[in-house]
Order: sequence, then structure tokens, then C-alpha cells
Amino acid sequence: MAAAKSNYGGLSSPENNDDDWLEVSDHKSSTSSLGALELQNEDSSDSYETDSDDGEEEEYELTSGRRATHFSVVGWRPKELFRCCILSIAIVLAIVFAPKREPLFRSSHPPPGAVGVGHSSYDTIQSTRLEEYDARLTLYRHRATGAEFLAYVPDAVTANFKGGSGEDDYDPKPDKVFGVAFRTKPESSTGVPHILEHSVLCGSKKYPSRDPFAHLLKGSLQTFLNAMTYPDRTVYPVASRNRADFRNLMDVYLDAVFHPRAVTDEGWWVLRQEGWRYDVSDADDDSDRILQDETTTTTVATKAGTTTLKTTTGTTTKATTTTTTTSPQAKERPTNTRAKFEYKGVVFSEMKGAYSDPEDYLDRITQELLFPDSPYHYDSGGDPSIIPTLTREEFVGFYEKYYHPTNARLFIAGDEIDVYHALSKADGYMTPFGYNPASRKDSLIPYQQRSFKKPLSERRPFAVAAGEDEEGSEGFMLCITWLLNTQPLSPMMELAWIVLDSLLLGKASSPLTKTLEDSGLGEELIGGGMDNELLQSTFAIGMKGIKTREDVNALEDLIMDTLHSLDTDGFNEDMIASSMNTIEFQLREGGGGLRGMEIFLGALTKWNYDLNPADAIVYESALKDLKDEISRTGSNLFQQMIRDFLITNNHRVVLELFPSTTLEADQLKNEDIQISRATTRMSDDEYNQVIEENVKLKELQETEETPEVIATNPHLSISDIDKESIEYPISVEEDAFKSGVKLITHSVASSSILYVTFGLDISMLTYEDIVMLPSLVALFNEAGTHDLSDAEFRNNIGMVTGGVSASLEIMSVKPDGWDDDAKVSPGVNMLTMIFIEGKCTSDKADELFSIFYSVLTEINIDDSKSILQNSLKSSLSSTKSSVASRGHSYANRRIRGRYSVRDWIDEKMYGVSSLQDKAAILAEIEADWTSFARRLEDMRKTILNGNRNGMLLDMTGDASVLDQAMESAKDFLLNMLPIDLGNPAPPTPDFRATDHPWIEAAREEMVQSNPIKNEGIVVSTQVAYVGEGGQLYEPGEEVSGSTSVVSHYLTTGYMWDVIRAKNGAYGAYSSFSHSDGVETMYTYRDPNLPDTTLSLFHEAADSILNDVSSETLTRKDNAAITTAVIGTIGDLDGSAPSASGAGWIALSRYLRGESSVARQKWRNQIINTNSGDFVDFAKRMKSWKNPSQAIVASESAFAEMKDRAGVELSLFKLQ
Repeated sequence: MAAAKSNYGGLSSPENNDDDWLEVSDHKSSTSSLGALELQNEDSSDSYETDSDDGEEEEYELTSGRRATHFSVVGWRPKELFRCCILSIAIVLAIVFAPKREPLFRSSHPPPGAVGVGHSSYDTIQSTRLEEYDARLTLYRHRATGAEFLAYVPDAVTANFKGGSGEDDYDPKPDKVFGVAFRTKPESSTGVPHILEHSVLCGSKKYPSRDPFAHLLKGSLQTFLNAMTYPDRTVYPVASRNRADFRNLMDVYLDAVFHPRAVTDEGWWVLRQEGWRYDVSDADDDSDRILQDETTTTTVATKAGTTTLKTTTGTTTKATTTTTTTSPQAKERPTNTRAKFEYKGVVFSEMKGAYSDPEDYLDRITQELLFPDSPYHYDSGGDPSIIPTLTREEFVGFYEKYYHPTNARLFIAGDEIDVYHALSKADGYMTPFGYNPASRKDSLIPYQQRSFKKPLSERRPFAVAAGEDEEGSEGFMLCITWLLNTQPLSPMMELAWIVLDSLLLGKASSPLTKTLEDSGLGEELIGGGMDNELLQSTFAIGMKGIKTREDVNALEDLIMDTLHSLDTDGFNEDMIASSMNTIEFQLREGGGGLRGMEIFLGALTKWNYDLNPADAIVYESALKDLKDEISRTGSNLFQQMIRDFLITNNHRVVLELFPSTTLEADQLKNEDIQISRATTRMSDDEYNQVIEENVKLKELQETEETPEVIATNPHLSISDIDKESIEYPISVEEDAFKSGVKLITHSVASSSILYVTFGLDISMLTYEDIVMLPSLVALFNEAGTHDLSDAEFRNNIGMVTGGVSASLEIMSVKPDGWDDDAKVSPGVNMLTMIFIEGKCTSDKADELFSIFYSVLTEINIDDSKSILQNSLKSSLSSTKSSVASRGHSYANRRIRGRYSVRDWIDEKMYGVSSLQDKAAILAEIEADWTSFARRLEDMRKTILNGNRNGMLLDMTGDASVLDQAMESAKDFLLNMLPIDLGNPAPPTPDFRATDHPWIEAAREEMVQSNPIKNEGIVVSTQVAYVGEGGQLYEPGEEVSGSTSVVSHYLTTGYMWDVIRAKNGAYGAYSSFSHSDGVETMYTYRDPNLPDTTLSLFHEAADSILNDVSSETLTRKDNAAITTAVIGTIGDLDGSAPSASGAGWIALSRYLRGESSVARQKWRNQIINTNSGDFVDFAKRMKSWKNPSQAIVASESAFAEMKDRAGVELSLFKLQ
């Protein structure tokens, strides 16, 4: 459960991924959008549809911790993956890399049961049986280079499930995982580690196309394809469930990291595209004029021959194989007529967006201050003000210094055949490099000593939107961060710190969390507690939304006073037992098909520092030691830790951020000054070189590569994909035990864990009540009962279960008779439910159902005013912050909410529209809590008194676990559910056959509150999030699976090439949902003025038609369409889900009314896509119905857009 420090996404940016999404959506590990971690839109995540409508950056947090893990994951859903199941448990093991290259871990013979894989090019250093995972971990050392290779082989590597409903038929087929990591020590904040991470995947010796990474995104069955930059390492992982595809991915990545074109002369352009460059501003595009006036040609030499690029002369294009010549007119231009430059580059744009997020900015400043004598002092991702100082010599030098096999750590997860193949393949790449001990020695990360004689206090400004009160709605931020250790923690102590972190902050009722939230000094906690993923651990806590400077000082005092109180009073036995059980449950539960990725990234938290990688993964011994220590000393252990690591530790940073309405303008001004000074210092030759490089780069980006070069990219054929759709086990029993409740079960291997969901229909509530539903759900999740305080009740849950939570689920369902077809929904058929979810070991089912009963019937609403206020304040603050950092998600949701009543409800509940409702609810609670509490109680009673045919009980687990739980389930349904007291509720309607009762009121509100119009959402940011969408299909119109292929083709082709690579946006997406018939296009961390991006959106349809007319999509070999089809199937199938994930998929499919016939039909349509489908989609885009825009940007950007292009939007300012 190592908490990740900030690390930066690779070539794919975050897509949409909203944790507060309303709908039970089908699990998909990959989407058609090139981005990470955004959660899928409920309609676009239909089980037989690949389009990603509203996924999310999450910059997805791989593990819980103070900083989000900002690497980009292509379409991951955080709900099921990385369930905090790996603890980083350090062992104090000093390893010296000896000159004679002696083994790091000595073992004369592998222990019994070791993986039977040997290789003549490697020494087997250590083989460890991982009892916790039923697998073996083997460490090899490459004889020629000293590179280390870690192999993870589960006991059973299984086959895919292809139908049936029994446990014996279901097999999740774990993903095969491969990765390469280099220890990369930053020496400045130019971002060179991050830029290299992007750049090495832009062509290589064996794969010389401009972007083999993008080619893999287009046409691979990958379940993970990305890279990430940590503060001290750069990691390149891939995964696939298909062996042929997996081997392709592995080979591309090995060639990329060991033979990248970016550091050769022919790859001069990669740094300019991915890192930074001077670009002629849109208002003065000199390079375009040169392209129109001059004949300029470019040739790129490749292994496959010469790559011919188009020559532009006016509007005529021709082929050439000559080299580029300098434009005479460019050379003759006097300095006083020089063009105005601006900075461009994918990483530059990404980091401008990161530095626009106040919490991200706070983390970066904290790290700089906390580590004055360490490489962590520098930002490996890059400071936007420093990135433009990076030279090509530094760029190449950093690669040559650290990207050597001796400094590499390689990983494979799969079966014995995969291990041997990977060892052989890597040997072929690495052996020619030889042994270079300097690369490993030079990359060592030294410890930062505790050198502060007193805590370091610092104040810095952060930008807020112009026009806001300096001390208004945004408020101040304060965070205290401690440096914990200056040598490795023992395994027991590291685990103890994880438990202490849970004790302090793990629940809303935890003492530090509760004290700070109840104080009213701020709106939301920040910091996140312990972070132990790097060499040295830290602990951070603070708040945002602090109204005054006086409150800032008071908060600092309160944090320290609370720690002193805990040092004195300690923690009671129930609190400790609850935290211990919760963490142990997480350890034993494990994850889904991407377990190998968990093992790899977890192992690196020790392996990167020359410690034993197994020590980051195993936990039984440390867990036993900690239990023994707690049994002996009780709370004293944790009190001593608070005293030694926090109270008496002066090596801490107290950082305050204060709001500034002028900072954004100052930053833009300083950037202009920086560029102006650089331009002024340029000689004529230097200036002309910049112009010529822009010309050459644009030519390169706009030129189609030859078929010969494209053919060097690895590819699959249609025969490599599974023709049958993947089905998951489900069994449905109506009127289970004659209770009137539907029982749904899923028999899957679950490590003896039972997963239970109880659903209750809420359609009987009025539409006016739905704004209060988040409040009711919050109390289900955080309040106590009439007999137990919130802390006591939540501790009880933690002691006997793996967790219990409530959620609101709103999902579209298919109208009656549409089971086997994909048609645009009329938007009036939907299910609305509250789900209570929990998990436990098989012997705790009675206790779990008892807790369900307490949550539903015994929550003490009357005494929970402060709990609800804290929850809503935090939610309001979090939503406002995320609009500025994940604006693409909010723009996409805002657009879709104009065309579908169902989508409007989602926008109202979780989009920018929710801000006003949340503020009004808070005001109502403050003004008249008694009346508000009474309304909540009435809502609860109404829901519980609903007809039982609107309830369901869903259980997932091993067959034996389900059998054992049946008596407990029966008792719950017959004896614990509330019994109607003489006033029977009418049967719950079949909402597939009738409109939902909220529809009419919602439609009226949609027209008034979110009409179809072009709108700007004003935030403080240095980048923009531009969205535009409209309806392609009418309600009731049938939609083919081919639409998902075209959407995938747009995202991985035109949007990637033109908006990302050429124009510098970190992410660009096409998203089509058959459920609402709406197509949207949107960007993420876009450096361009919005009108520029909108004009590029408007050319997307023509790009498809041009590809058809130029025969790109009509060649006899059908290569381009085949590639898109395979990529779409990869999106559709995704990664192997966990046991609970498989249950969720099957349940959501059932509730939506989808049939296996419909899923197979959709899959067949994907496979049979042809050029005519592309033409039809493009024509619909050119004539889409009532298009509209939603753009998240700064007020200055909207003003410039109006002045320059005459475009004026209706502006929406956050409440």
C-alpha cells in the first residue's frame, strides 16, 4: 500500500474518470480515448460498446497516499484495479554493487518449487516462494551487463472464459506484464526525465515510424500501454492477455528504450514535439507563410529506406527524397520584423496544467523545500518556467548516462514460456552494451538528512480567477509535511506506519481527520498522510478553503495540539483492531488481471534502491511481528511514533498558499518576457533556424509515412482476436426464499471473500428530492447509529469486514423489446437505486448483513449535522478544484447534458451544475437543520418501505463461499429487512416499459438550466479544456458497432496527430455513445486558444473522408481498418477483472437489459467494419444536429478569443 509521489504520464494523457459517477458501468480497462484514468460515461461504457465518453484523469491514484499518481493509464478504471493490495515493506539491507559484479542476493540453489526457468545468459540470484500470492518470484542477473530481471509466475496461469454460468467455466486469464525501469536521478527542473519518457517511444532503430506507440494504441490488444516518470525512476510497462500481442509490445518497448531515434541526429524533431519549442504564435504564423511561399522538403533516413515526406508549394503536393534547404526569404527577414514566438510542446503543456492545480503546485513546492540536499529537490516532471532551458545536449547526455542496461531493472509476469522468451529477447538487446558500473553508481539516490534546526515556514501565492475576492471563495491552503526516515525502515515499522496513517486519517471518524473537519477552519483535508513510495517516507496533512490568515495560524496550532493529545491519550483497542483488520484484508484480497503490474510497481519501491524487491511484496512476517508488538505494548507503539517522527521532528515544512488574482497574468507576462528576451538575443542565423525547424516539423507531422515504414510496426491480424464476446457468470432467482427480493449470484474464484451488494429502488422519491440524495448517502457512509457513535460504528465495520459503503446508481436501461439491438435511447428509461456494498471473509457473513441492517435502519440522522456539513464542504471544494484540473471531463458532461434527460441528471448531480445545489444545501442545513434532518428521515423511510420487487441482493464469490452465505442471506431478507406496517407500497414499475417518474421535471429543468448553447466555464488555469459535441443519431435509430471503430480511429489518428503532436495538447479525444447518439470531441491541458482547437475539430470529418479518397481506408489489404478493429476489440475486452469486478460487469449488464446476443452482434459489427461505415460516420459529423461547445479556460483566454476571432461565449462562473 505504498503511496505514490507525483509521477508524470507518458504519451497518453488522462481521459475522463470521475469517481463520483452515478452509474453501474461495465468494467473496461481500455477505451478509445488516449488517456488515463478517467472513469467511463455510463452510457458509453455499455458492455458491448467501446466508446469512452466520460472516463477521467484520474490521474489515477494507484495507491492511497498524499499525492496522486499522475501517470496516464489508457482507460483504466480505478474502482477495480490497484486496491491498495501491495504494502511496501522495507528491509534494512545495505547492498553495495561490487566492482566484480557479485550477486545482490546470494543463493547457491533456488529453494524447492522454484520456477523451472534457467537461461545461459543469466545467473539466478534469488527465488522466493510468495505464499501470499500463490506464485514464485525469481531474480536474475544478466551476465553481460549486470541488468536485473524479476520474474513473477503464478501457480496457475489460466485460459479465458468463453461462456457458461458455473464457476468451472469462468477463468479470468491474468494479463501478461512486461516492464523496464531505469533509475533516473534529476539534476535540474528542466523535466528531462519526463521528456525522455515521452520521447523514446517516438520511433526506434527497428521501428522507425514517427510514433510506434500510437500505432500500438491504434491496433493492439493491450490492456496497459504507457510510461511514467517518478521523482527518481522512469518506468515503461505494458500488458496484454494475448501472447502474440504481448510479444509485440515487449519488442517495441525494448527497442524504444535501448535504440530510440530521439537521441540520434535524425530524431532532432522529437524533443521539439514532445518537450518544448519556439512556435510561431497563431496570430503571426510565419512558418505557415514560408510553407505557402517556398518549396521545402525533408527526408528522414530509416532502416527500411528513405521516408519520403510531402513537399508543399502553395496548394500542390509532390514527393521528394532530397534534403531540406533553407528558405531564402527567411534568411533575408530583418530582426525588426521577426515573428512573435510562443512555447509549445506536449510535456510543456502537461506541466503548465499541473502547475495550474493548486494542490499539485503545493506538493511540488513542498518537495523542493523538504529536500534541499537531495535530487528530490528538483521536479523530474519539469517546471514550465525552466523546461525551455533544456538543451539538446543535456537531453542526449541524460539518456546516455542513465539508459544503460547496467542501470536497468526488467520485469515479466506470465508463465514459464513467457519468462524464457522475455529473458532471451532482453538478452539480445542488452548484450552489445556491455557492463557500465558508472551508470548504476551515478544514479544512486542519497538520503536527505534531517537538517532543519526548526520547522521551515513558507508562503507562496496561487492563482485564482480574476474578479474573485483575494480572500473569498478559494481561501488559503496550509499543509505541514514531515520527512520521516533517514535510513530504511524495518518491515514491521513500515507496516506500523501504514497502520498509524489509517488510525490518524483513514476514516471520517479518525481523530486527526475529525478534529480538523469539525474545527470549521477549512473546507477540505489535503496532504493525504503517509507517502512511502520513494527512498524516504513523508507524512503530510493540512486543509484548503481556509478563510483568513488567522485561521491559517490556528490550523497549524490545532494540528500540533491534536498530535500532542494523541501522544498522551493514545488509541483505544477497537480503533487499532479496526485499522489492523482493514489493512490485513486489503493485503489478502489482491487485485484483478493486472496483479503483475501491482507486483512490478510495488517491487520498485525497494528494488530501485538496491534492496530486495521481494521485501516490498511479502507481508506475513511483518504482519506477525506487528501483531506481537501491539499485543505487548498496545497503543504505546503508535504514541512513540507520533512523538519521535512528528512532534519532536523539526525537519518539516509548513507551507501556506494564499490566493492571488494577479498571479495568472503575471505568469503569462513573465513567459512573454522570457520569450522576448530569448528572441532578442538570437542572431539572424539562430532565428532563421527556429523558423526552419518549425517548417520542417510541421512538414514531418503533416506527412503520411510510406507503406514500407508503416509495415515495420508490429501488427496483428483478425485471426489473432477472439471472435466471441466475453461473458461473465450470473444466476438470477426471482422472489428468493419467498422474500419478494431478487437474488443474483456470480460464482467466481474469490480467495474465500464474499462480495455483497444490496440495491433499493428510489424512484418513488420526488425529483425535487434528488439534490438531497448525496446527503443521505454521505450519512450512510459516515454517521453513527442511535447506540454507537460514528467512530464506534465505523470501527466495528472495520473489525469484522473489508469495508461497507453506500453509493447512488443511476443507469439507462434498454426499452422493452430492444434486448438484442443497439439503438439510441429515448432517455426516459432508467433505473435509480441506492446500493449498499460490502465484503468479508466467508465466516463473517452474519456480521456483514447485520451491518447492512444498521446502515439502512439505525443511522442517527438527527445528531449528524456536523458530519454532513464536513462531507458537503469537502465535496464542494473538491468539485471546484477538479473543474480546473480535469476540465475535459466537466466539459464533456456539460455538453451531453444538453441532449439527453438522463445525461442532464448526471450533469446536475456531478457536473458544474452541482455546485449551486451543494452550496444551497449547505445553507439550508445551517439555517434549519431540524427540518432538513426530518426530510432526510422521511426519504429513508420512503425508500425502505418501497415494494420488495424493487430490491435486489447480489453476491459474488467462490461456490463454497456462496453456499455458506445462503443462510445469512435468507435471514437478512426474511427477518432483517424492514417489514411494511399495513401500508403496502405499490409494485415498482418496469422502467424498461415505462418512463421514469423524474423525466418530465428533469426535461423542463434541462431546457431552462442547460440549453443548447456555446458556453465558457471560467477557472484559473494556464491551459484550456475545449469540448464540442452534437447528436449524430436520433432516438430509436439503430447504431452499428462500427461507430466505435471510427471513434477509436479518430482518437488514435487525427486527434493524436494533429491536436496532440502538432499543436501540443496533452490529450485529445473523440467519444461517441450509442446510448444517446452524441459525438463529442474534447482536449486535455490544451495550450492553444480555444478557437484554434475548435477549428481543428471541424476538420475531423474531412480527415476521415480524405483517408477514404486517398485509399488509406480502401486498400486491398484493409490494413488501416484492420488495425482500428483490433484496437477497438482490445478496448472492448480490456484487462481481466477481479472477482468483484466480474460480478459488477454481469450485474450491470443484467440490469441494463442487455443480452449476450446483442453483445455478440455488436462485436461482429466491429469485426466487419468497412470503409462505407467510415464515410457514413463522417457525413453524420459534417451535419450533426444542434452542435454546442463547453470550454473550460481562464477569463483572459475567453477575452482573447473574443478579441481575436470575434467569438463570444456565454460565461459560466463557478459558484
